Amino acid sequence: MSRRIFKDIEEAISREVRRITFHEDRTVDETILQQTFDPFTGEVVETPIEADYYDSSADTSHRQYPHFFVRLLKSREDRFTGREVGAYDGKFFCEQPVNNGFVTSRTKGYEILIYNVDGDIDPGNIFKTNSFQIAKAQSGHWLRILSGLNQGTYIISNVTPKSSGAHEIELSSDLVVDLPEIHFDSSTRIITFTESFDLSTAKVGDVFEDASTNTFNILSIDLSSLKIEIDGTTSPDTNQGAKITRSGNVLQNDDTSLVAFAVLDPTIPIEKLYGTAETITEGRDAPIPLDLYYMVRIDSKERDTHIEVLNRIWEEFNPPRSAIPVVVRTAESAQELLTEDVSAGGSSTIKVGNNSDFNINDRIYIIDDFHPTKGSDGGFESIFQAQIIDKVGTTDIVLSNTVPDTFTVDSGAKIVSNANYYLHFFHFVDHITKDIEGAQYWVHEFTFWIQTWVDRFGEPTTYESIVYDISTPIEDMDGNVIIGDL
Repeated sequence: MSRRIFKDIEEAISREVRRITFHEDRTVDETILQQTFDPFTGEVVETPIEADYYDSSADTSHRQYPHFFVRLLKSREDRFTGREVGAYDGKFFCEQPVNNGFVTSRTKGYEILIYNVDGDIDPGNIFKTNSFQIAKAQSGHWLRILSGLNQGTYIISNVTPKSSGAHEIELSSDLVVDLPEIHFDSSTRIITFTESFDLSTAKVGDVFEDASTNTFNILSIDLSSLKIEIDGTTSPDTNQGAKITRSGNVLQNDDTSLVAFAVLDPTIPIEKLYGTAETITEGRDAPIPLDLYYMVRIDSKERDTHIEVLNRIWEEFNPPRSAIPVVVRTAESAQELLTEDVSAGGSSTIKVGNNSDFNINDRIYIIDDFHPTKGSDGGFESIFQAQIIDKVGTTDIVLSNTVPDTFTVDSGAKIVSNANYYLHFFHFVDHITKDIEGAQYWVHEFTFWIQTWVDRFGEPTTYESIVYDISTPIEDMDGNVIIGDL
């Protein structure tokens, strides 16, 4: 993952906004901006499409309008959607053996179908919302309540849309189903789950039903180590297929204010591998799940353009748009702009300012201000990738594939080595319009929520013995013990 992920995502957002506002071949007849300048920099660029909307009187201080800004508003660790960071000591992720009562950790994020902040909760099994996307919520999807007194993940059993009044989402009394195999200690009556899952919704008093439908009351819960204590005297079936249920009110508390929530599709998991340890004695650098909030601000001097920009942004970015293509640099990445257009018909040799930071056999991407992006079929187009097979002089790089002649200097074409190509989850949050009629000045501010990961510093470390518990002394890179046996 990147050590500069914030800039990589800002680049990706800028690329998408450039594309849809003045370089979108699918909407040539609906072009909304003057076609000879970049809306981010104001610089003149060469494009083959003529302008449909532009107010020449709006050129103040040599700035072409509309003008665009992309800014990072805030970032935070994601502790709400279920993307889990596994057991780790503050520095290294530790792959732990399941046959000793410990669990291997993995992510638990899922495709978000609906995100809203108008959830209305009374004690019972009914969750109410006025979300206009209610048709996306189906039986079997998950309702994740993100705020208030009923935070947790619930299974949807039925959805009743209403033509007037709030829509109703009925929740199942089953909180978690198809649980993994368990380890049961009959002396303590402690159940330890052998794989990670979201146990945070369960509470003392809920019912554990094993794979053979035998039921036990839950007496205590240890979220950190995925353990529960059950009552009774018999042993539960330890096979996969158990579940946790709740009798009576699924939603137990009265939330007096509206709550934030998301509807998730459990059949579409979001998975991020930590780099699975080759042995269970190896520690891995643990990535941190982040929520990033970016603002795209558009300033306009002309009313018609202002409205057309609004229409075009909503057309493209309105939910359920769910991903944005991002080229993510690493600590080993090198980057150079192309100094000459690719030869007509394509060429396997490109020219850059200085090729000294690139190495033979490096894996590379070539990108520009418009690509990679959405494809004409509604999916995402392939990114150009190749391997460096030779360097000539100080400026030429020879690649294993032919570079298309569509990559030009004017479009900001560049070569990036040792990077990764991801589709990051990308959700529209809100839009604010500021109209200052008297000053002939209009502003759009769009906020987007991007889910990503950021690496911590550190290299994999191999220990002399298997790491069975977190009290095992762990050393930092300088050899100092940072966690000892307590």
